[in-house]
Amino acid sequence: MADNDGVVLRRPLIGTAILAAAFFGAAILLAVFGSTTRHVTTYDVVAVVVFVVLTRFEYQVGVGSAALSQVAFFPLLFAMPLKFIPLAVGIGSAAATGVLKLRGQQPTLCPNAIGTAWFTLPPVLLLMATGEHAFSWHSWPLYAAAVVLQSVADVVPAVIYERVMNATPLRPLAGILATVYGFDFVLTPVGMLIAAEGGWALLAVLPFTSVLYLLSRERSKVVRLSELTYSDELTDAANRRAFDERLAVEHARAVRAGGELSVCMFDVDRLKAYNDTFGHPAGDDLLRRVVAAWSTVLRPEVLLARIGGDEFALILPGASCEAAETVIARMRDVTPAETSFSAGAACWDGRETLAEVIERADAALYASKRQFAHA
Repeated sequence: MADNDGVVLRRPLIGTAILAAAFFGAAILLAVFGSTTRHVTTYDVVAVVVFVVLTRFEYQVGVGSAALSQVAFFPLLFAMPLKFIPLAVGIGSAAATGVLKLRGQQPTLCPNAIGTAWFTLPPVLLLMATGEHAFSWHSWPLYAAAVVLQSVADVVPAVIYERVMNATPLRPLAGILATVYGFDFVLTPVGMLIAAEGGWALLAVLPFTSVLYLLSRERSKVVRLSELTYSDELTDAANRRAFDERLAVEHARAVRAGGELSVCMFDVDRLKAYNDTFGHPAGDDLLRRVVAAWSTVLRPEVLLARIGGDEFALILPGASCEAAETVIARMRDVTPAETSFSAGAACWDGRETLAEVIERADAALYASKRQFAHA
């Protein structure tokens, strides 16, 4: 299992390291060979620090909060020498997310933040090509084009990363990106107002974002309490309550849309014997590793729940019986070598009740357990 964990961790890190190296190479080349008519000032240093602070805040606030650093990024385009901005943003992103890493929070964000700082290059190159002019409202079409190019350069690597590295389905990914860039486009005019005002107006956003940060901390506490209500304390999988409520929701959705719905039931084989041999702490650790391994091959819309000591269940919205069997096979491939599991699946036939679906899945599970016992 340790080897599997290493593969899971190394794949995204390798991908983001490649993006980071390529970005820094491009940023350094631009900083060395680009031309500028501006000089680095104290304001530029302060503006980069504000960007770092807002980047630190945005990971706490959550989805859509990329707009916070956008508010600081846009004024940079009209103050700092353009050729230095990509490198400054890359270093600033690394510093902000590095703080989180040192505190044990979001450890993979540091390379991701550097790698996705590609968004700085298109607007910088566009404004360099048209001249390092002061902000002017008459040039708003140029600035709008710069924001669009920035968004495209940001979204392309994000989609590639999520699809290739995390296998995120397009529909939920599109929803998340729409929220993020919706915030970006709404709050970019705030950055334009700051650029138009000039001076130290950038500092005025700090109280606003500090309030957002404090509100996000309170929201995080509420979310955490909610997660505890619906999570299994040992494994962090969903619990029986979450399973029952989610199954009712997915069943109602399938009834309305005429879609498919599959339910799988699992038993970890010989858990009692494992506990008797190695002790209950070792058995608890095994269950945690089993859930962690299974989670690496399950899509975000799938619900994995622990409904008993060694009993688990899976809700697969929109999945046929064949798709459910494929998921089970993937879960077998990543299950820790010292254990195995028995499984049974049932696909809703469009008429039966939830109790009947679960009864058929249970029957399939017991048939699988009998085969395992006789093996």
